[in-house]
Amino acid sequence: MARQLLPAGVFRQAAAGVLGNASPGIRPVSQARPLDEPLLPLFPLRLVLFPHTHLALHIFEERYKAMIHDCLQNQWEFGILLAQGSSVEEIGCTASISEVLRTYADGRMDILVRGERRFEVSLLNREKSYLRGEAKFFEDDESEAPSERLRQQALQLYNRLIELLASDDPSSKPPSHSLSEEQLSFQIMAELPAELASKQRLLELRSEQDRLDRVIRQLERLLDSLENIPSGRPPGGTA
Repeated sequence: MARQLLPAGVFRQAAAGVLGNASPGIRPVSQARPLDEPLLPLFPLRLVLFPHTHLALHIFEERYKAMIHDCLQNQWEFGILLAQGSSVEEIGCTASISEVLRTYADGRMDILVRGERRFEVSLLNREKSYLRGEAKFFEDDESEAPSERLRQQALQLYNRLIELLASDDPSSKPPSHSLSEEQLSFQIMAELPAELASKQRLLELRSEQDRLDRVIRQLERLLDSLENIPSGRPPGGTA
């Protein structure tokens, strides 16, 4: 099936840096339900945000400083869309601002956001300095949750990956997850070193079972690569 992409020209110069650590002086943001906004503020980035996951951002461009100010003032979400090459995806995930980690004298901000709702954007609006769009929100199509066996399999593989990574570098150990988490596939995939295209396809799927199947395949490939790396090989690659 052909997939529509938004032209990258309308999103030119969109950028934000991802932070590794929180800064002192955290200012919490209200967790109340965002006020209704007929047009969704849009922020294209070279990343995929998943529901129920967190992301730290450094906001420095003037248009996005204005966007975040509006979102804070009105308790709005904004939409993150994957931007790659000459195109921007139509399907993304909204972000709610959980915390303002730091503000700077020139108006730049370090913020922490949480992934919320998936959406598909259609018409674009350029009345403000930043882009907005008409967004159609969607949930999974399936009525039944995936089997516990499938969730167990995904978690077991993920825990094996954590153990391997921790044995090589304890500081790189990803967070652990539990069977009770909603949309476990998103929680796990957010931690994996997968290609952005793979993460985008996962975001678009409307079946948790299908997503878990893909996550399991991704975990199996990663584990196979890590477990088959030769050990004790001297520099230069000779035996």
